[in-house]
Amino acid sequence: MIIGLTGSMAAGKSTVSAMLKELGFYIIDADKTAHAAIETPEVRQRITEVFGDDILSPDGRIDRRLLAEKAFASAEKTAELNAIIHPAVIETMLEDADWFSLEYPEIPVVFDVPLLFESGMDKFCDRILTVAADDEIRYLRIMLRDGLTREAAARRVEKQMPQEEKIARSDAAVWNNKGLAELRANLLSALAAIGCEPLGDYENDDNDGA
Repeated sequence: MIIGLTGSMAAGKSTVSAMLKELGFYIIDADKTAHAAIETPEVRQRITEVFGDDILSPDGRIDRRLLAEKAFASAEKTAELNAIIHPAVIETMLEDADWFSLEYPEIPVVFDVPLLFESGMDKFCDRILTVAADDEIRYLRIMLRDGLTREAAARRVEKQMPQEEKIARSDAAVWNNKGLAELRANLLSALAAIGCEPLGDYENDDNDGA
């Protein structure tokens, strides 16, 4: 079974991902996979063709800060970068999941993907969990984390797919409005709702999502 895990900004997806790992699930992290994919020769060449050789550091690696400045300067440039990276990330994650499922067919795989629906990776998942929290709570978390005003935090959230849409397209929501104890209880309830039980003490610390 492949479980897609996603969530809106400041909802707590990373915390839930860590809990799932502790419960024995095999986590494949899209962000970590993307970091590795950027440095493969094929992807690096395509990125430099689009964004220029000046994004390379002296040792020939991609300077992520310079790439981000160029890629997020406009929606068009962001889409160009995603069109390069997403296919490579998806291919790598599916290969990882196939390998692991052959070795450990009884252990569910979790695709930890912030842009699960936007990237189309939801179609590879058997079940989907969305981590959610009330808007005002997410605004406050962003304000405290990034030193932003409420208005600036709200603008960041509004640029993403609406949380309600993510929930509607998921099999269960994991609400994270209070403390860790309630979050864990909500996660266990969501797992039960999708017919997936925790596995206990399976160790997967060596998995880096790539």
